Amino acid sequence: MNKFFIVRHGQTEWNIQGKTQGHGNSSLTEKGKEETKKLAIKLSKYNIDYIYSSDLGRTMETSNIISSVLQKEVIYDKNLREINFGKWEGLTIDEIKNQYSDIYKIWRNEPHNALIPDAENLISLKERLLKCINSLNKKHRNSNILLVSHGMSIKVLLLSLLGSDLSNLYRIKQDNTALNIVEFRDYGPVIIKINDTSHLEGE
Repeated sequence: MNKFFIVRHGQTEWNIQGKTQGHGNSSLTEKGKEETKKLAIKLSKYNIDYIYSSDLGRTMETSNIISSVLQKEVIYDKNLREINFGKWEGLTIDEIKNQYSDIYKIWRNEPHNALIPDAENLISLKERLLKCINSLNKKHRNSNILLVSHGMSIKVLLLSLLGSDLSNLYRIKQDNTALNIVEFRDYGPVIIKINDTSHLEGE
């Protein structure tokens, strides 16, 4: 039985500015780095065997901080990237509402049906994430596997593992450095934790 520890990257400059990130890059803030260190200490009690990370800048920063604490090499996998938001990348929500009001309404109400210009859709995102998980389950046995990824990607992955429709995208929350734990048992995936940020308590 493999157990996956799925975490979102630390806070970034664009998170603070409210900009849509996607494949665009934004560095971790000092707060993001400190919170990632707290997450790494929490993860150290789980005996992580492997670290896989998205190859985008903010997840590379996050996984490198965790790697230095856990003393495990990071393996980068582009299938763990955030959704490509196309023309929306670098824009704030207000800018998106003003420039793409019709598409934004669909994105908020029927996200699985939204066709953002030059962007990836949720179905494609789901397919590449499940491809990654299936590959890792074939490659490893009885391992604790850390995945460092992104908010939208993690929500889509969790919905997919639950067999839930992608229309439920906004029913799951993912904070920066949130921890999710999924066990793959004989009868399928079981979600043990969602959006655990207890390592940040007291801030």
